[in-house]
Amino acid sequence: MSAPNRSVAPPISQFADVHLSFPTCQCLSNGIPLWVVGGGDTAINRLNIYVRSGLMRERRVMQSMLTAMMVMEGSTTRDSEQIAQQLDYYGSWKSAQSHDEYSEVTLSSINSRFDRTLPIVMECLEAPTFPVEPFEVLKRRYAANAATQRERVKYLAVEEMRRLYYGENHPLSRRMLPEDILSLTIEDLQEFYQQYYHPSNCRVVLSGNVTDEVMRLTDEILGRWNKPGEETPDVDWTIHPSEQMNSVVDKPGAVQSAVLMALQAVPRNHPDYLVLRFLVMVLGGYFGSRLMSNIREDKGYTYGINAYLAGREHDAYIGISTECDVRYTHRVIDEVRREMDRLCREPIPAEELATVRQYMLSDLVKTLDTPFSVAGYVSSTLLYGVYPEYFNEQVATILRVTPEQLLEVACRYLRTDALRTVIAGDSRHL
Repeated sequence: MSAPNRSVAPPISQFADVHLSFPTCQCLSNGIPLWVVGGGDTAINRLNIYVRSGLMRERRVMQSMLTAMMVMEGSTTRDSEQIAQQLDYYGSWKSAQSHDEYSEVTLSSINSRFDRTLPIVMECLEAPTFPVEPFEVLKRRYAANAATQRERVKYLAVEEMRRLYYGENHPLSRRMLPEDILSLTIEDLQEFYQQYYHPSNCRVVLSGNVTDEVMRLTDEILGRWNKPGEETPDVDWTIHPSEQMNSVVDKPGAVQSAVLMALQAVPRNHPDYLVLRFLVMVLGGYFGSRLMSNIREDKGYTYGINAYLAGREHDAYIGISTECDVRYTHRVIDEVRREMDRLCREPIPAEELATVRQYMLSDLVKTLDTPFSVAGYVSSTLLYGVYPEYFNEQVATILRVTPEQLLEVACRYLRTDALRTVIAGDSRHL
């Protein structure tokens, strides 16, 4: 066999079949909806429990996140140290986090020890003790983290943009102040738990090497949870944007400024959404994008700049984010506007279109790599308003979108007159 010629680039070919089959929803004995994503040779599984108790339902900042974490820090039979030691002994681990609509508790286990680890989680869900000492440690940790974050211009820019975009009183525009975190009490968490943590308010995604025994144990243990309660009603996602279009957040002594720009878009279920997503990728969604090529490569104003389409079930926006030397701040903003205007005037060349197609397909294929990555997509239908056929519709759009469609959508949505801009930095030099 002759050696390959390394001086010649290998041919590029399209993916043969990129398709995702969405799992059918099942129910545990107590009515909890369950999606199972099986597969893989390694005998491990991951159980994601989603409770409709996210940031949108908080009465106080961090109430959702700290409740999710503290639920797993003690039960009537085990304290936090015993829980950690036993899960570690069985080669398993837990985590908790909070999203806009849902809180999430995750258990990753070896199949052969699932009969030992799932009862630990179930005890915590049924009868958490909310121990004071771990709670105080968590509060201090997150308060210190909030104080550190508030020293960063990017964080300040994001906080201010949320105020402009969502409005002063929207739950997603709350400021994360250390003193507010420290003022939370155990009673705040217990109240939140009692209101939201019950089977009628839960969803479950089970993934990995899901055997019949794993399924049996899930229904036998989690399916027997019978705490009474009703599913919480939908919350009001309506945004009330500020009339203010531009804002400067002063951070004395900052050597860089953070620039954040936002433009209201259409939600995921809108016919234009997927074409707009492709367009935003061209603008600033990958390393060879228009913004990176112009502002980073050609002009050297920043180390990196990106654009993204942040979609939710009820709302979506185009975001553009970067940090740069204060001297270049307004030049960066001018160039962003120029690139947006150019996409509204000129059709995207065929070569660039092909590059973005290949990049987006390559990125989508990662979703199909493992049962855990597919489960992440299934979870996104709960967390972000993604619908089951969204993946396959993305593939179809990527393969078929035309320069004419992209030009039409650019003229419709890339409106620089509606662009909100926040700069965070030392205002003396801006």
